[in-house]
Amino acid sequence: NGIEPSKFVNIDTTHIPGLKKAKSLGLVESRLADVIVIRHLFEAEEMFNMQQRGRVFTIFRHPVDRCISMFNYIKFADWEPTYSAEIARMTLEDYVHSPFMEQDWLTRYLSNTMEGPLGFEHVELAKDTLRRKVLVGLLEKNEESMERFEKFFGWKYKARPKVQEECRVEYLGGGVNSNTHLQEKPQPGTPLYDSIAHMNKFDIRLFSYIQELFVEQAKFTAGLPDGYRLQGATCCECKKSC
Repeated sequence: NGIEPSKFVNIDTTHIPGLKKAKSLGLVESRLADVIVIRHLFEAEEMFNMQQRGRVFTIFRHPVDRCISMFNYIKFADWEPTYSAEIARMTLEDYVHSPFMEQDWLTRYLSNTMEGPLGFEHVELAKDTLRRKVLVGLLEKNEESMERFEKFFGWKYKARPKVQEECRVEYLGGGVNSNTHLQEKPQPGTPLYDSIAHMNKFDIRLFSYIQELFVEQAKFTAGLPDGYRLQGATCCECKKSC
């Protein structure tokens, strides 16, 4: 779309060795990166300190929708290292009753309990992680979520604002890397949908809290205008004058 090439720091922070390298090199202290992409939430804490504190931000969706979307992705994603020809031959119902089916993944991730039995106490641990560490967004409110992220972190365009705004509209409206394959999606109240919901009962409870937290966190950016990204937007990156 004619936007200047993006700048990035050449450290892979999506795995633990990369996080350790980032810490040893002082990535956070350098302030070179506005955003750090992570997969290991609790291990990533080691990069930060009381003077350089981080805030996680991400988009959440209903757990049943997430499970169905995951199936419809991994069924065709033969470029992924986790691709399985066995899953590719499955129907959604086969998948739900297979060992591959995820169960309460989000509760496990946010409570740092990837193995063993789960209970309501793990939901409370996950809630605490969300409350203290995460600026939450909702897929069902992706425009409002993106506005909040931009305001909270002070993001404004620095290269060809008009083109970047067009890209933003395109991505929020139609997504990027969208799955174009026919998707199986059972309706609420059907046995298959209810089976998925039952297997993710803690995640569903947690998602209800995320929706409440989304409303509560509106206060973080109260007083900042919508379209904040356009306020004082420049092309300083184009002119090398930032």
